[in-house]
Amino acid sequence: MKTKKTLLYVVISCLLGFVVIAGILVKNANRILKHELEKFLGEGFSVESIELHWGSVEVRNLSIIRPDKRTTFKSSGLLVKADFIGLLKKENMVSELALESPYILLEVDRSGKMIFPIPKKEGGRDKKEKSDKKPSSFLVKNLEVKKGSIDYLDRKVSNMPALIKLRDIQLDVENIAIPQDNVFSDYSITANIPGKMGKGILKGNGRINLRTKDTKSKLSIKNLDLTEMRPYFQKKGDVEVTRGFLSVDTNINISSSKIKAPGRMVIRDLEFRRDSGNRFLGLPLLAVIKLLKDSNNEISLDFTIEGDLDNPKFNIRDSIIQKMTLSLAKTLGMPIETIGRSVFEFGGEALKKIFK
Repeated sequence: MKTKKTLLYVVISCLLGFVVIAGILVKNANRILKHELEKFLGEGFSVESIELHWGSVEVRNLSIIRPDKRTTFKSSGLLVKADFIGLLKKENMVSELALESPYILLEVDRSGKMIFPIPKKEGGRDKKEKSDKKPSSFLVKNLEVKKGSIDYLDRKVSNMPALIKLRDIQLDVENIAIPQDNVFSDYSITANIPGKMGKGILKGNGRINLRTKDTKSKLSIKNLDLTEMRPYFQKKGDVEVTRGFLSVDTNINISSSKIKAPGRMVIRDLEFRRDSGNRFLGLPLLAVIKLLKDSNNEISLDFTIEGDLDNPKFNIRDSIIQKMTLSLAKTLGMPIETIGRSVFEFGGEALKKIFK
């Protein structure tokens, strides 16, 4: 009997010891995360509160404001959960990072340079000890974004900036190294793309190495409002598109900075302002209208985007427009030699071939 009591006391003592140790780990893990967050917050950052909970740190109403007073990021809630096993191994691991209703502004200036949403800290390279200090690194096991929003403002594309909006973003990512490391992250994303004529839907999933940019994924866009994309494809002399929808399905493969993305696009319900031009994507408008009439107001095109992402002359946007134009020209029956010479210069001979 005495032996049993002794054993019971030992078990209870071990359990109490485990609880105490677990409490210390939770407290220390949260303190580490809170310290890193506070160190990260600086000029341009605003946060309502940073609160410690059992096994987590919660940040309320976080925002980032540029020197020009424009908000480039905000989130009603940021939840960070610590990984105790990683802490025991003296590794900074985050088991979960959740963002509630985040918003981010991505802006490209007229020269094509991305304006970084997070303002750089002044004097960060002035002191030797700061430049030599290795930044803290984290591995986020799971990132979840709920009800996110992105505004992409492109000032380079034309005199009138293009504004592409993503809304109701739902994003899940597994294994993200901060700063970027040579690890693959699995992700899935859904989002709405609002437009004047309707709402497009974006879906994607796959794997990406954020350091090398190696990618293997699938992307689907349904019913994208083409009128919102006019700054990207409408050139001088082109007809004004007043209505139209684009759907795209593609498999994206990137390896050693080389991209290969075969896919299929469908353009439907195109309508034009007839007195605004006589070409669409540089092709004769009459030929396009005839094709629409013969194919139930829907045009299906196959394409493959290929190129070197490290080549400054390679532009994915321009490549997509070019492939769309070439594929449409082939569908219209344009002579191959004419397409190779220039898709923007078609004469009477090409038109004769189409209407034979």
